[in-house]
Amino acid sequence: MSFESLSAAEAKRRGYDPDTIAQLELEEEAKAEAKQLIRAIEQAFADIARPRITRSVAVGYDDEWKLTEERIQQLTAQDPEQCWSDVPDEAMQYCQEYFCFADAEGWQFYLPAYLCQYLRGFPNFGWDAVYEACVSAAHVDLLTQEQLQCLDDFLALCHKYENRL
Repeated sequence: MSFESLSAAEAKRRGYDPDTIAQLELEEEAKAEAKQLIRAIEQAFADIARPRITRSVAVGYDDEWKLTEERIQQLTAQDPEQCWSDVPDEAMQYCQEYFCFADAEGWQFYLPAYLCQYLRGFPNFGWDAVYEACVSAAHVDLLTQEQLQCLDDFLALCHKYENRL
């Protein structure tokens, strides 16, 4: 059993020092809160329409700056997901620049996918792009109160555990 998968209860049983046990308990608390927030995000963002500017289109704008309508269609075809929950984690990992090139609809569509990806690895793994997107709040005018609450809860969770873990 690696230290990363060691539970606080197992650390206590094995006689680990109190600081290590406290750290493990804090990580378990953070992970539990992250799982709870994922469920809230899934509910709040259940019916978001697919955007015109998909992940691949965003990369295209980043790489090519100007895209023809034909090129946009080619790039859009590379992103088969119709629902944000279908976006693979690997695809998000390699497209952190998305929020720099997203339109409002794309920001709303991909935000929950990136939030959930971040939270699945919380507190030990996450990309700053989604955190920065939440802080900038560039397109929050499209969000419902429930969705805005998820953003607030996400930022609060990050702030609660940053510098503690």
